[in-house]
Amino acid sequence: MLKKILTLLFIGSMVLLGNGYGEATESTLKLDLKTAYQLAYKNNEDLKIAKFNKEIADEKLNEAWGSGVFPDIKGSVNYRRALRKGVITFDTPFFSGQFPIGTDNTMTASVSVDQPLFTGALFIAIRVARTYTEIAGKIYDASKSELMVNVQRAFYSYLLSREVVNLSKQNLTLAENNLKDTEVMWNAGIVTEYDLVRAKVQVQNLIPEVEQAENTLQLSENLLKLITGIDNSQKIVVNDSLSYQEFSLQELDDYTIRLFNSNHVLKQLELEEKLRDDVVSARFAMHFPSLYAFGSWQAEAQENDNRAFNNWRYTNSSNIGLNLKIPIFNGLQTTSQVQQAKLDFKIASENYSKTKKALRNQLQESLFNIKN
Repeated sequence: MLKKILTLLFIGSMVLLGNGYGEATESTLKLDLKTAYQLAYKNNEDLKIAKFNKEIADEKLNEAWGSGVFPDIKGSVNYRRALRKGVITFDTPFFSGQFPIGTDNTMTASVSVDQPLFTGALFIAIRVARTYTEIAGKIYDASKSELMVNVQRAFYSYLLSREVVNLSKQNLTLAENNLKDTEVMWNAGIVTEYDLVRAKVQVQNLIPEVEQAENTLQLSENLLKLITGIDNSQKIVVNDSLSYQEFSLQELDDYTIRLFNSNHVLKQLELEEKLRDDVVSARFAMHFPSLYAFGSWQAEAQENDNRAFNNWRYTNSSNIGLNLKIPIFNGLQTTSQVQQAKLDFKIASENYSKTKKALRNQLQESLFNIKN
C-alpha cells in the first residue's frame, strides 16, 4: 500500500512538474493554504490570460455600442496643387483657342456624420456582445476555480508526501531496532540465522522506500512552488498537517442540484447556447431594411499663387439626408447564414445536454467511490 501511494504521488508530480518561477529570497517562506491561494492568484499565467480575455470581451461590448448606436463622425483636410492645369478648347467661326481651367491651389476641409436610425440587428448585436462578455467572465471564474483545485491538490500532496516520509523513516527505525535485537538474540543462540537474514532483508527493503518517499516529497514541493509562482530555490515551510474529519454524504439529487447551479463549465455552455440563439436572430434580421441619417459640411478654397494664403476665399456647403438600404436578393446568402446559425444553436444545445449528463455520471461515480 505504501508503494502504491508513493508511485501515485511520483507520477502526479512528474506530470505537472516544471521549472519554478518568481522572485527568490534567502529567507524561509511560511506557507499555508490561504497564502498558497493568494500567491497562485497573483502569479499564475493562465489566470492572467483569462483575465485579459475578459477585458477584451468588455471592450468588444463597448465596440458594439459604438458601431450600432453612436454616430460616426469623421473630419478631413485636403490640399491639392496643380502641377499642370487643364485647358478647355473653343473653336467657333468667330474665334478659337485654348483657355486654362482650375487654380494653382485647392484646399478642402470637411466633416461628415453618419447615424444609424434603424437596423434589424442593432440591439441584437449588443446583446450578443454582452453574452460574449458573460462567457468570458465564466471562463475566468472556471480558470480561477481550476487553479484553486490544483493548489489544493499540490498542497495536500505535499502534506501527504511529508507524512509518507515520516512513516517510512519510522518503519525503517523500527526495522533497524528489530535487526539489532535479532543480532543480539542470534549471538545468544535464541533465534535462527533465518530470522537474522529476514531482519536484514527487511531493513534493506525499507531503505529504497525512504529514498523514494524523500524524492517524492521534493517533487511535491517543486510542484507546489510551480503552481503558486514561488522560485524553486526559495525555501518554504508548510505549517499545516493532515487531519481526518467526519462528514455525512447527502443524496445524489442534492449534489446534482448544487453541481448544476455552480459548475462554471455548465454555465459557460448555457451562455453559449444563448449566444447561438441570439446569432440566429441577428442573421435573420439581415432580411430587414436599414435606415441611416447623414450630414456633411465642407469648406473649399480655390486660389492662384498671386493671392496670399491668409486671404484665400472659402465657400461653405452643407447637406443632410436619409439613406434607406433594402435587401432584395443576394443569392440566398442570408437564408444560408440563418440555417447555419440554427445548426450552431442545435450543436450548442446538444453540447449543453451532453455535458449535464456527463457531470451527473461523474458525480455519481465519485459518490460511489467514496462510499466504497
